[in-house]
Amino acid sequence: MTAAVLGVATLGALVACDSATEGQPKPTETGSQSSETSSEPTTSESEEPEYSLARLCELLSSDEAEELGGSAEGEKGNSLRDGHAICTWENETSLMVGFQEGVTTANVDTGPSITNTPTEIDGLPAVQSLNTDTVVSCDVLVDLPSGRLVHATAGVLSAGEGKYDPCEVANQMANLIIPRVKDQ
Repeated sequence: MTAAVLGVATLGALVACDSATEGQPKPTETGSQSSETSSEPTTSESEEPEYSLARLCELLSSDEAEELGGSAEGEKGNSLRDGHAICTWENETSLMVGFQEGVTTANVDTGPSITNTPTEIDGLPAVQSLNTDTVVSCDVLVDLPSGRLVHATAGVLSAGEGKYDPCEVANQMANLIIPRVKDQ
């Protein structure tokens, strides 16, 4: 089972994008700071949206992750292939979500064990990518209007065999996540 978990995590991290480093997320520069004080009232509420690509592990609730076969809590990490940020939930399935800057679905991996199917998630162009090499995993890759690519990846672990279809799970996950981050 450990090999299956590592295989799915590795495959999920490897599919989605070519090996170019051009698409790696880069920190943004902050604007200049001013010593002027604002006359506008301050609030204790955060200006950040409820869901954010900066907080990948909060994009699925515990109930949603468990319904898709994952663990209740997500674990932050980085792609083995290029270092972009990811979050994984693993139990009966291995669920992974991540995003990259400057990469599109046009960069999706191809090969004899990969079946790519154009699709749409919440009105946005997407590709479903089924990889059957060694460990079966399915990615749903979605182009956001901001130029970011979001991927929702699912693989079925031995405890979930016969209960889950990886592409069905990946599509369900993408349909939950994309409306939450589509404008980011």
